[in-house]
Amino acid sequence: MLETQKDIVRARCADIGTLLRVLFWITAALVVVRLVYGTWLLFQPAEMLVEHFSLGVSWTGTEGWRGAVRFVCGVSFWWSTLFWIVIAGILWLGCAIFRGIDRQGTPFLPCHVRAVRGIGLLVMALGLLRGSLPELLYTVCGFALERQETLLRGGVRIVMEAGGGSLINWNYLLLGGVVLCLSYAFAYGAHLQQEADETL
Repeated sequence: MLETQKDIVRARCADIGTLLRVLFWITAALVVVRLVYGTWLLFQPAEMLVEHFSLGVSWTGTEGWRGAVRFVCGVSFWWSTLFWIVIAGILWLGCAIFRGIDRQGTPFLPCHVRAVRGIGLLVMALGLLRGSLPELLYTVCGFALERQETLLRGGVRIVMEAGGGSLINWNYLLLGGVVLCLSYAFAYGAHLQQEADETL
């Protein structure tokens, strides 16, 4: 009876692991496409970037607007690409956990503790990536922010969607903290598993 229950759990874990692997490869393909596309965008004229990113651009100063447009578009595109890279990392660690369960028959292994801890830290990193850090970066690089607009001090005005939220997305931060706490429960389970194995 116990062996049958174990087989059922392992089969379900194998199914979840397969689903995570599919999601990981889809996300990895998306990241590769974004990397190639982002590299291509680096060599495009600023006029095309204005249309592509649906920006409203006006300027009154003597400073050229093309550099400002390239900077804003680059930060926007690569910041969202970084978000998808972190998602791919989370899925990769999830795959590793379920692959280990399938091979070893138990979730309580030291490598799984590290994987769960890594997932927690990456989810917390999403809290930074989904916050208003890009707007802080714009400010540090000489832009002044107004509601839904980004202004360059040299007179170039770039209208774009701005987050306008807090510096950190607290939902992701709290979720990551919960997963991080779970890693300590996994560490305790791994310790008990090791003691049971040594006893046998």
